[in-house]
Amino acid sequence: MRALMFTDFNRLELQSVPVPRPERPDDVLIRVHAASVCGSDLHGYTGKTGRRKPPLIMGHEAAGEVVATGEAVQNVKPGDRVALHPLIYRPDPATGRVVRQMIGMNLPGAYAEYTVVPESNVYPLPDTLPYATAALTEPTAVAVHAVGLARIRPYDRALVIGAGTIGLLTMQVLRLAGASEIAVSDVSATRLAAARQMGATRVINPATDDFAAFVADTTSGQGFDTVFEAVGISATVGQSLRAIRDGGAIVWIGNSERIVEVDMQAVVTRELQIIGSYGMNERDFGRALAMLSDGRIDAEHLISRRAALEEGPTLFDELLRDEAIVKCVIEIP
Repeated sequence: MRALMFTDFNRLELQSVPVPRPERPDDVLIRVHAASVCGSDLHGYTGKTGRRKPPLIMGHEAAGEVVATGEAVQNVKPGDRVALHPLIYRPDPATGRVVRQMIGMNLPGAYAEYTVVPESNVYPLPDTLPYATAALTEPTAVAVHAVGLARIRPYDRALVIGAGTIGLLTMQVLRLAGASEIAVSDVSATRLAAARQMGATRVINPATDDFAAFVADTTSGQGFDTVFEAVGISATVGQSLRAIRDGGAIVWIGNSERIVEVDMQAVVTRELQIIGSYGMNERDFGRALAMLSDGRIDAEHLISRRAALEEGPTLFDELLRDEAIVKCVIEIP
């Protein structure tokens, strides 16, 4: 099969590798039809995070068709259309402790024609949901998880910092959760335009506009009830502290830098809640798939680049150069 192999930092190669087989009784072999590119894959490609080690087939946001199953599989069959939950929990043979792994990071992923996951990690798709849209179930679930941690109340005012894929999905989930004001901050005019199109009530470019005045005007001088930081650098973390009301909650979804500067005194004296949000669980994934299936989440306008697997060796460099590309999906006919 063809696979996009991460062979070294800043290097991807299209290779021919053996098709994987269902080796465990609960394994399901998937013919991948769509795999979207996550920002964490781009960071892994450059070596920025250290969480992906070559050689590796990356890709954890995917959808496809069941091709073959292990003998213990009962709920899916060849021909079924499915989305892939990328987190796999299995006992360590040496210790017996359950270990969490992820396809595309610890295990072979979905930038390939085929991949294997356990039956518990496949979710049936309605016939009306395209594979490319279904591939965004995982990032949508990340947004669902983050908003759930914040415990949004009806008519809360919320700010999302960072209008990338996760930020724009978080913004849409906030609308469904009942927030009355959903503002978005980003330094890209293209991404702010996308935020407006998808339902942001207000947008701000802090590089060109007065951020403090924007916060005061949007919240009647009180500050936002909840802020979602979806970038993960010191500048935007500081921005989140300046935007939040006293006693408010800041949810950190961004994961760009390992170390960031934080005004600890502001956190303590203003009694701020800092909540880390990482990944999602099975319930989040199921809810995200339902939101995409019934059209409550606009995923189509997130996809600003579609690519073929053959474009893979140069694709990541293109995505790193062009910040106007919100979400890229690799489609494999």
